[in-house]
Amino acid sequence: MPPATLLYKDGDILFQDDRRKEVIEVETESELKQDDKHAKTVQVSVYTTSGAFPRKGSESVKSDDLVQKILEQAKHALHLTDVSGWEATVDGKVIDPNKTYQQNHLTGTVVVHWGPREGGGG
Repeated sequence: MPPATLLYKDGDILFQDDRRKEVIEVETESELKQDDKHAKTVQVSVYTTSGAFPRKGSESVKSDDLVQKILEQAKHALHLTDVSGWEATVDGKVIDPNKTYQQNHLTGTVVVHWGPREGGGG
């Protein structure tokens, strides 16, 4: 069997021989890079003992943003002064505010509870 002829036309690669014609769609490197520029978003709400941020609904943030960014916004909006020793939890699990939503495995709609660590009773 003779080798197939390879043609490139309008972003498609065409393989052509005597018996068949097959078209395969190919994404160019620049198209793949453009997709990376459009980070996915997460809908985030922050709840504290002093209130919620935003007051209604949620904030749309990039999934590659640090969680700390919205905690700073909440701190400012809710006029919080000392948040040292506070922890952020989602669904009862502690998350790392110094990591992104992606790194914390958070997607979709996220409710962050942010407040002082609960002490162990005894």
